[in-house]
Amino acid sequence: MPNSQSNKPRATAGRRKEYTSPALEKGLDILELLAEEPMGLNISQLAKRQGRSVGQVFRMMAVLEQRGYIHLREDSDAYVITLKMFELSHRFPPVARLSAVAVPLMKRLALESSQSCHLVIYYEGRGHVVAQQDAPTERIFSVRLGAAAALIGSCSGHVLLSFADEQTRSSMLAQIPKSQKKPKASEVKSLVARVKRQGNEIMKSAQVQGVQDIGFPIFDRSGQIAAALVMPFVFYIDGSHSVSLESAIELTGDTASQISKELGFVS
Repeated sequence: MPNSQSNKPRATAGRRKEYTSPALEKGLDILELLAEEPMGLNISQLAKRQGRSVGQVFRMMAVLEQRGYIHLREDSDAYVITLKMFELSHRFPPVARLSAVAVPLMKRLALESSQSCHLVIYYEGRGHVVAQQDAPTERIFSVRLGAAAALIGSCSGHVLLSFADEQTRSSMLAQIPKSQKKPKASEVKSLVARVKRQGNEIMKSAQVQGVQDIGFPIFDRSGQIAAALVMPFVFYIDGSHSVSLESAIELTGDTASQISKELGFVS
């Protein structure tokens, strides 16, 4: 006879049990706060922001510094976050696989175009630079690893948003940070239609004059967008760039297609 208890639905099924770990939460609060402060914060500022005593924060900061997650700036008493978290994220298989495939091809692209290029993935409402390849020239324009890009107003953001499926796109838009102005539905619809029709995004840099951003999507084996390959094409005043904008667009598109192919995507 079957056990009647085993046929009863579990009252806690589907529920998420919450646990607390005060010490861990203190450390994570510090890292999350410093991640938003490029110039860093000193211990007093951190304590005030968190509503904790200087003593509580000091002990936690000491441990984080010993483990290499933060360090003291040489020119002040402020602590800044290191790239250790970024390095740890690169050990995550999907990012590691993407970087392993993309970096050699990005090096070839930089060599052929004499322009820098970088790779951007989506995470929590923004794009994040996970790979950067400098041009093999004396003059370069590069983007810092780990730098964040807005979904609206940046070349990589437009590519990531436009080639995502509708459900994913809705989630991406919902996660845009409160500090950024959220676009109207009509603006998103128009943007997505244009970029998908073109198959890429070509736009003037929103931050740097004389730079034309070129962006193409990279797809994984399931056909989902995995990243955006971006080349900030620099127009030199003396016209000494060895490759034209049109050629750079073609080279970037070919490289993005090759990376997608290496990831198992079949068009």
